[in-house]
Amino acid sequence: MSLAEITPPRQTTGLIGHDAAETRLLEAWNSGRMPHAWLFTGPRGIGKATLAFRLARFALHNSAAGAAEDSGPGLFGEAELGPVTEGLAVDPTLPAARLVANGGHPDLLVIERSINQKTKTLRRDIVVEDVATLSSFLRLTPAGGGWRVVIVDSVDEMNRNAANAMLKLLEEPPKRALLILVSHAPGGLLPTIRSRCRKLHLAPLPDPDVGALLNLFEPNLDPDLASMATRLAEGSIGRALEIAANQGPTVLRDAVRLLDGAPPVDRKRLHEACEIWLRRGKGEDGDPLPKRMNLLLWWLGQGVRRLAAGQSTATETIPGEAKIFNALVGRFGLAGCCERLEQAENTLRRGTGLNLDRKQMVMSMMRELAG
Repeated sequence: MSLAEITPPRQTTGLIGHDAAETRLLEAWNSGRMPHAWLFTGPRGIGKATLAFRLARFALHNSAAGAAEDSGPGLFGEAELGPVTEGLAVDPTLPAARLVANGGHPDLLVIERSINQKTKTLRRDIVVEDVATLSSFLRLTPAGGGWRVVIVDSVDEMNRNAANAMLKLLEEPPKRALLILVSHAPGGLLPTIRSRCRKLHLAPLPDPDVGALLNLFEPNLDPDLASMATRLAEGSIGRALEIAANQGPTVLRDAVRLLDGAPPVDRKRLHEACEIWLRRGKGEDGDPLPKRMNLLLWWLGQGVRRLAAGQSTATETIPGEAKIFNALVGRFGLAGCCERLEQAENTLRRGTGLNLDRKQMVMSMMRELAG
């Protein structure tokens, strides 16, 4: 199975490693006082969106059943369903689950980055027009007679105007509505948005869980690559899959060789590395460079932050990485490293967006990183 073929969160029925979070949600449901808005936080790629759709299926199925029974006050002051004890799982053959999976449930709205109709490209942000659809959606009477559910994936991607529009809806939530906001970096959100949501933090997955999921999605993966991807991913199955699919270990080994002893970066080695990084692997679609460079920047950022926080660098996943992290922090300090990483990220984004020469773009990035 390739990365492109992995089941998306709306169609994923299983969930590994987040039993405690699921228990909290079920307890809130059974209490009869379910918060109108949840903020799911935690590192990218650990299953937050999967849990959001899992909760959506559960709520839509059970609220529709409660409405059919017409049994009086309950969850949001509406239908009382009685306690559920078997978890949030919903039989995927049931109507609510099928409609959620195919994107056709009339009482579920998913807000994410949309296509710019002028440029026909995916926007970098969730814009206020996307959130405007939420206001009209929440004014509708639920088609199933139960509740309406909204998933924002991710709320970090809202621009300022969209965030302010979302805040107004959170301040005056309509009845029979459940908003689930997914956030990879909640510290960057408006404090007023955070304060109006019940927070549910999902921790990184243990390595055995990441390894099990990686084996499930990519059963034919080379064992050494799977092991290294698991260790590098830091508890994120999404990150592990990206590492495995984008020749992550090769890219990071090349980066260690380039940055060892820099500045300056050896031009011959840099040209050789660029040729490898630009080369599309078997089964890869599109331009592989942005994903590989984003992985490189993430790895460097994680490494220098761990070192600056006083965490041990004795155990290496990529041979020689500790020396690189020590040299960068010693030369620039944490703030300087973060500034250079941001500059390199801007170079990547600008160069990719303008379709500039890929090799020159990477060479500029590496010079910015090495100083």
